[in-house]
Amino acid sequence: MSDWKDTEIGLIPRDWKIEKIDNIKSEQKAAIAMGPFGSNITKDNFVDHGIPVIRGNNLTDFIFRDDEFVFLTEEKSKKLSSSSCKKGDIVITHRGTLGQVGYIPNKSKYDKYIISQSGMKISVNESVVNSKFLFLFLKSRLGQHLLLRNTSQTGVPAISQPTTSLKLIPVPLPPLKEQTAIVKVIWTIQEKIENLMRQNETLEAIAQTLFKHWFIDFEFPNADGKPYKSSGGAMITSELGDIPRGWKVGTLSNEFEIIMGQSPAGSSFNEDKQGIVFFQGRTDFGFRFPSVRLYTTEPSRIAEKFDILVSVRAPVGDINVASEKCCIGRGLAAIKSKDKSYCLHKLKSYKKLFNLFESEGTVFGSINKQSFNDLASIIPNNEVIKNFEILVQTMDKKFYVNNLQIQTLTKTRDTLLPKLMSGQLRVDM
Repeated sequence: MSDWKDTEIGLIPRDWKIEKIDNIKSEQKAAIAMGPFGSNITKDNFVDHGIPVIRGNNLTDFIFRDDEFVFLTEEKSKKLSSSSCKKGDIVITHRGTLGQVGYIPNKSKYDKYIISQSGMKISVNESVVNSKFLFLFLKSRLGQHLLLRNTSQTGVPAISQPTTSLKLIPVPLPPLKEQTAIVKVIWTIQEKIENLMRQNETLEAIAQTLFKHWFIDFEFPNADGKPYKSSGGAMITSELGDIPRGWKVGTLSNEFEIIMGQSPAGSSFNEDKQGIVFFQGRTDFGFRFPSVRLYTTEPSRIAEKFDILVSVRAPVGDINVASEKCCIGRGLAAIKSKDKSYCLHKLKSYKKLFNLFESEGTVFGSINKQSFNDLASIIPNNEVIKNFEILVQTMDKKFYVNNLQIQTLTKTRDTLLPKLMSGQLRVDM
């Protein structure tokens, strides 16, 4: 134990220090600051282009989502200068969805951002702390605990006196060289994860483009390998417009089996891998495959591996694929088809139609089984569907393998992080 010392956050290596965040912030003005108050920023201030506003949707897991912004004019942003942030800064949500932490990377699209009313930011003194190291600490279990220890659950969840609470958080600080080495270990894993995610995004976009070209634009290859419709392929009139000869109009229930979810007894839920995986709704969804959080020992409605999962409560129509046999709750439907890829991309093409159901229901949007079954569908002939399945099969296999690698790397990252942050595992420098 001679190599360790006891501190307010537990045992740490003897050559490490403990510093409050207030003591490691940048010397610049407003190094720690909250987003604008109340009426200082409203929907009326948003424009199509300008200075982006960072909201919770931009802070996803370990990734800074550099898109889907609302914007302010340059003039308005100057009036909110204390709430501005830049590359290398850390952004945290203090209200609403708590505990979100983001790091603005050097490769980000913009040189300047404004944090939203629910956010706060930190600019650090890089001669004392590596900004990525502090970000990783705040993402760790201990960092999250310290960040959220003054949370109030009255009304909208919020951190009480957010900037004061943030300034008082104690941070274990290895020597700067060791901080950099720790960051390199985690960042290398994270970059591999993000590279695989980008590959999957590209594969998804290609497959969806092919689906549209074949089944919406009717440009599937004809017998000569040329685009059907633009090469003079025969079309017939239907209630949904002109469609290729040999195709027909029906409903989704004519093509697929639709099973609505039903939640098991509450006492059957657990996080200890007892029973079968349980997905309640779209909160479990990932980019294509959901994340496993809960299990149930009393499953009711079952989805098999590679069944398509569709959210049937607001937001209606979000889509994932079951990566294993699972139980589905009331927020989901499982769509069964032997033509998995065709089914997946067809349902994705229904997103605008699913959005129409957002106004249904007494509390939130929803779609029931009858309405789901009765959605109109242009049904291709089997040969075109078969050829599409063959074409995208390799892409789907690559997507699935990439996803397994992402899961393995994520588990490795999340196992290493607390050990590195506590000094239980030291890095060679």
